Amino acid sequence: MQFLDTVLAKIARRYQLKGVLSGTMKLGQDLDTGTMKELANFFGLDPLRVNKKEEVRLHFNVLLQNGSESQWLEKIGDVLGTPLSCDKPEKNGNDEAVRKILASLALAFPEIEELFSILPEEDNGIGKMLPGRSEEEVRQNCFTTAETIRFLLQNKEVLTVSDLGAQFFHNSKILRLGEMRSLLLKWLALCSPDLEGADEETLLARYHVVHDRLTVSAVIYGPVIYEKDNKRYDWIEQLYRAGEAATLGWSNIQGIDKIYFSNGEETPPDLITCENEAPFSLLMQQKRNSCLLFTKGFPGSAVQKLYQLLGPQAASCRHWGDSDPAGLRIAALLNTLHSLQLYRCDLATLERCRHALLPLTQKQKDSCLHILLSNPDFPFQEELLFCLDNGWLEQEGWQEEPQKE
Repeated sequence: MQFLDTVLAKIARRYQLKGVLSGTMKLGQDLDTGTMKELANFFGLDPLRVNKKEEVRLHFNVLLQNGSESQWLEKIGDVLGTPLSCDKPEKNGNDEAVRKILASLALAFPEIEELFSILPEEDNGIGKMLPGRSEEEVRQNCFTTAETIRFLLQNKEVLTVSDLGAQFFHNSKILRLGEMRSLLLKWLALCSPDLEGADEETLLARYHVVHDRLTVSAVIYGPVIYEKDNKRYDWIEQLYRAGEAATLGWSNIQGIDKIYFSNGEETPPDLITCENEAPFSLLMQQKRNSCLLFTKGFPGSAVQKLYQLLGPQAASCRHWGDSDPAGLRIAALLNTLHSLQLYRCDLATLERCRHALLPLTQKQKDSCLHILLSNPDFPFQEELLFCLDNGWLEQEGWQEEPQKE
């Protein structure tokens, strides 16, 4: 039996038992590109999602946007050669309570209504909270979590997990460990498809939630001056003139009234963000008319803040990173803060450096497909598609273009 037939038979059995196509269903794990294409040809791209466990799941709510349930049942039955039938089971009390809670959440939080429509039916975090608790208590916990999510999606200021717990749950410890933290992270991950597979720290950092404010910092190299509390601070520029980078803590960045490039420069410098340390050091050695900002992988709150402040003042903004899915996601995030162009990892450079390309792992291929499926407006699609077809360029694999004689 072909793989697609196996999947369709599984859907038929699910429909027979449940009497409805809803929630999500696992289709397989670590599927190769050919199998993914076979599934996409039948179901379309949108309903297929790959999670951090490399599981491929079919989202029925998305599938049914491309046709009614009866139309899909008929289509699946035609392939299998037999009509689909069902024996609807009696509703479980907890299942019904979960459906009611999800429906009320969608009504109360229209800004994140999509979250409650894509929550997996069999693992949404709500059902596990019901045993031993009243439906009203679980509902209140879910509403508070949803309120927290809504806040985080718009948040621009650094805060800790303890701050978050105290602000929304009146308990500074509740989000440090346990089921409420798990529920928050599960829902937040579903709101962040571009961070598929990211660890907890990276996911929270995306929304400026940190373990400790004292650890929030940014490394910058450039002719930068800032003003704060009617005082002028030029120590970043002085280090730059000495050939050294500066490290700013969050306390340095907080409360800045004005930040700008030194008037000693004839023209504003370019602002280059750089993903990895060795290439950052290389750029420092080259001493071009540039201000360099080290992202240290995924950019934290301090890096994002400095980029937002300095980006509009720079002659141009560019990003140098790996051309794998993770590197292009970093560039895309910065691009949402202020538009930029790729530097030394753009399509022309990738074509020129074909000899240095590295093969994608299956997980990286899945990430490419996930980005294309979940974000049709991804700003660096050409580089992503090139990566999927040819491999990716590590920053350290970049080489200077040969001089023409």
